[in-house]
Amino acid sequence: METKGYAGKILRINLSTGKVEKQPTPVDLVSKYIGGRGFSSYFLWKEVGRDVAPFDEENLLIFSAGLLSGTPLPSSGRLVVASKSPMTGILGDANAGGFWTPELKWAGYDAIIVKGKSDKPVYIWIDDDRVTLRDASHIWGKTVNQTCSLIKEELDDEDIHIAAIGPGGEKRVRYACVITDGHGAAGRCGIGAVMGDKNLKAIAVRGTQDIKLYDPEAFHDLLDEYVKDISNEGWSKGLTDYGTSNLVVHRQKLGLWGAKNFQDDLLDNWENVGPEKINNEHVERIMGCMGCMVRCKRWSHANYHGNECLTKGPEYDVINALSAKTLVTDSDALIYGNHLCDELGIDAQTAGSTIAMAMELYERGILTKEMTGGLEFRFGDAEVMMEAFRMIASREGIGDLLAEGGRIMGQKLNAGYYSADIKGLEIDATDPRRFVTRALAYGVSTRGSCHLRSYPYVDEFITREEAEEWFGEPEVSNAATITGKGKLIAWTENWVSLSDMLGICKFAWYRSRQFTKLIDRGITLPAKLFTAATGIEMTDEDFLKCGERVYNVERLFNYENGVRRKDDYPPQRFFDEPLKRGPGKGIKLDSVEYGKLLDDYYEAHGWDKEGRPTEKKISELEIE
Repeated sequence: METKGYAGKILRINLSTGKVEKQPTPVDLVSKYIGGRGFSSYFLWKEVGRDVAPFDEENLLIFSAGLLSGTPLPSSGRLVVASKSPMTGILGDANAGGFWTPELKWAGYDAIIVKGKSDKPVYIWIDDDRVTLRDASHIWGKTVNQTCSLIKEELDDEDIHIAAIGPGGEKRVRYACVITDGHGAAGRCGIGAVMGDKNLKAIAVRGTQDIKLYDPEAFHDLLDEYVKDISNEGWSKGLTDYGTSNLVVHRQKLGLWGAKNFQDDLLDNWENVGPEKINNEHVERIMGCMGCMVRCKRWSHANYHGNECLTKGPEYDVINALSAKTLVTDSDALIYGNHLCDELGIDAQTAGSTIAMAMELYERGILTKEMTGGLEFRFGDAEVMMEAFRMIASREGIGDLLAEGGRIMGQKLNAGYYSADIKGLEIDATDPRRFVTRALAYGVSTRGSCHLRSYPYVDEFITREEAEEWFGEPEVSNAATITGKGKLIAWTENWVSLSDMLGICKFAWYRSRQFTKLIDRGITLPAKLFTAATGIEMTDEDFLKCGERVYNVERLFNYENGVRRKDDYPPQRFFDEPLKRGPGKGIKLDSVEYGKLLDDYYEAHGWDKEGRPTEKKISELEIE
């Protein structure tokens, strides 16, 4: 049965046998899980058992497109790549923008599910209905952009779109990423390591088919409404003018940097990597993902000790990882380091975090010069950071240890206290000590610490009346209290999940300081777009329930893989050590207060005291 709005097929490829299957996209899957992260989380939960390790043949590698990818809706080209994570051992997914995902849908596929391992390096070539496995021995070992160039030359087509891994993925660096078209990084959770373990170098796609809409006229009327809404949003202008580097001003103002491996809350000389410096001295042109109106991306040039590059970014979370955590405040080093990570195919956020941890361990004498092979891991040393990137990607010398990430490195050196991770994934963008709502959001995220799995900033602008209506607690509007914050985080998790299911960029989804906008643009309008695209009726309540269903499925998967209440806490360091200066000076997390928040959060989700969805909740959400 054809469902409008979808490409209509799911592509399954077994690399062990070479078998290629095309299955119809199930209608019941559409109505309950929508697409994107909904599809990927569902397939992981149903098909990857607790006994399957990340580097087992039975582990799945899933590329999933959102429902609205490939349609004319702006900012809807997000890709979800998922697997059981080598970083965490639980559900792992990464998200990237660009042009690859619409191309996949135009080729006729809503998702690709890869299983098994090839006995030699291969890449997948998808040319509409024609799907072939091609030898990749000649591109094994190449950087990401070298890989893209060689595949385009081999296929004699400059317009195809390619998702590839670099040397880091081939060497199974636990935080290796998947890069689309040379610059769109699906960075978190080490999905590129799973791709490398399967001997899969790349997936090249060309699509020439249309996505049919159930009610094109209604869809385009809603599209006009969406465009008008985004155009009038003040947040959008700041991102267009400065890109996401604009957000580092906020981190300095509020003291949220997590600088020096979370030993400091402010970053000295932060202006050297701030938006004015980046945009005035490095940015060559503004860019955006397919059809994007916000256009937050940048092409930036750098010349670091004679090494020149023209690369995307830097994004604010990369500035946090490569500059704030390591104290490297040379903008050329920042941009070139970001470029190096992309070319090598390693997640800049975890790479920077792991190197910063190594710098602290070196400073404390836990990591010695003899252990590092002579490298002196001193904070602020850009040369050491660059060399570490190269050694990580090749697993050479000390790079072999760094390639494991902070948690495993901490375990091996008996220094786990200094790893700023939750469930094995490093805290990426913000020190959460000053705002306990953020600490909870990071602690309970289903892929390990993540600032994109919820929206813990609502209490900064929601009115008392809105808080009473939506959460039954007027005090949710008071950022200084914990009252109702568990309910708030649970609700925003369900709500934010919908953007990943539809394929809409979160900067278009939730960048507003008005709660009514979060409802209108994040629930009501997308629910109508779903109905216009598919012909399946979807109320606001049904739509939000889809997000809740997916979040519960993810929690069930993680629970089956060993996650319990103790794993939902931020690092002990944040309870022991207060912030040292800035607006939050003296503040640290309180374990009793956090425990109460966790109870409130579990209750709001309908989970038991260990964080497992109850049978009542499973039945209510029709999870089968």
